[in-house]
Amino acid sequence: MTPPHTGLSAALMAAGLICFLGGMIVLQTRRHAPGAVSLMVLMFALSWWDISYSLFWAKAPAPYPNFWLYVTYAGVVTVPAALVVFAMQVSEMDEWLRPLFIIGLCIEPILVLVLLFTDPWHGLYFAGKETQGIGMLLNGGPVHWANIVYSYLLILIGMVILIRRFIQSTGIYRKQLAVILIGAGIPWLNSIVFVLGLNPLPNVDNTPFSFTIAGFAFTYALLRFRLLDILPIARHALVESMSDGVIVLDVHNRLVDFNAAAERDIGLSRRPVIGESVERTFSAWPNIAKRFLMVNDIRVELPIGDPPRRVLDLKISPLYDHRKRLLGRLVVWRDITPLKKAQADLQEQAIRDHLTGLYNRRYLGETLERELARAKRGNHPVSLIMIDIDHFKNINDTFGHNMGDSILKSFAKQLLEQTRIEDIIYRYGGEEFLVLLPNVTSQNARDIAERWRTSFQEAHAFHEGEKIDVTLSCGIAEFPLSGKSSEELIAAADKSLYQAKAMGRNRVVIWQDTTR
Repeated sequence: MTPPHTGLSAALMAAGLICFLGGMIVLQTRRHAPGAVSLMVLMFALSWWDISYSLFWAKAPAPYPNFWLYVTYAGVVTVPAALVVFAMQVSEMDEWLRPLFIIGLCIEPILVLVLLFTDPWHGLYFAGKETQGIGMLLNGGPVHWANIVYSYLLILIGMVILIRRFIQSTGIYRKQLAVILIGAGIPWLNSIVFVLGLNPLPNVDNTPFSFTIAGFAFTYALLRFRLLDILPIARHALVESMSDGVIVLDVHNRLVDFNAAAERDIGLSRRPVIGESVERTFSAWPNIAKRFLMVNDIRVELPIGDPPRRVLDLKISPLYDHRKRLLGRLVVWRDITPLKKAQADLQEQAIRDHLTGLYNRRYLGETLERELARAKRGNHPVSLIMIDIDHFKNINDTFGHNMGDSILKSFAKQLLEQTRIEDIIYRYGGEEFLVLLPNVTSQNARDIAERWRTSFQEAHAFHEGEKIDVTLSCGIAEFPLSGKSSEELIAAADKSLYQAKAMGRNRVVIWQDTTR
């Protein structure tokens, strides 16, 4: 009987306990994340393998020879299946992981364990080659070697899946998968060393050490890169074909991923920015970075450019785990520039007269109070001119409505050409117009109105070669002399216009004149 190997036993026990601790970390903190269950099973299986193998080398009490080696097999047959499932989940191949597939993976380990413990009755596992001690793990019959081939085939499949995913991944994903690949490759390296006869510990099966190193690598990826924290908020939320821009930030404000629309809209380049802080990523757009960082949940319209050339509908949503702990944020935006333009066009149409293109009475209600309030604050006058085209009904009746419309449009064009930018022109109704003149007294407004009246009268209108004489009557009111509210000011201008018509039309009257 070989003596206890204390150093080897202690190393295996330590490795087993660390694997158990890694499994407990997954169980306590990440068990609802994709890949967590398979990683937890893998870590516990490695722990079982290491600890039972440690007890074998420590010559722990056992009910019969090779008992602890038999116990070891429960972990041995579980590790490859758990590893391939973990690789598939990390690579987001969940569509393969259906119940029948999982059951199929469980059949071989269960069958091997049954044949192992019943070998004395059929001899399929050891084929009469069972020995005491380590030789039992290194020799055997058809089932023994079939299990080895099957196990390494599963590991190879897992490696291929991870390599394929590694090639497709970028940034922080690539770093995570690199660590996982290194860990998953250690068992294969150990097998090559064993086949070449380069084993540094003769008569010692190094396989549990190689898989334990793989477990350490997975645990490192879990803790260092927060692997399972990032996966739930990653690629499945980033559909490359989406027209909406999508960015995923982790809890540390690192850029986890973004789609093609985000790259197009903001001008990101995929490789340099993945994993960087959002402040650094958007250093050229500090206002955008500020929006991302100020709250977890918000929806705003975000102008891009100075002056704004585009408008984005930006929505930031928090991402929580099952315990309502913040994992990160999902930032989604849609380019609503065409929509905003259409809304502006509709709003403009709602406040414009369709015939003349001037503002209508609706816009008068929106702007007059505002202009009067501004005049009150600035202590400056505002004049309001109400204009009526004389005998307009007779023109319509005599020459037709088309001629009347032409005269209205011609006068509107004249007003637009002969007013300032700050002046506001309204079609008040029918043949009546209102012109709001900020910072203009009623006396100055009379001079302006006289120029309009003279110019319009001299322009003449013609219908089938016949000249039509068209004149204007104007009434003027001044804020605050004529009225201190919009209603009083409009009423004063209307009274002035009525006075102008009563005095024979084709003239300009100021409100004060009507009260003398």
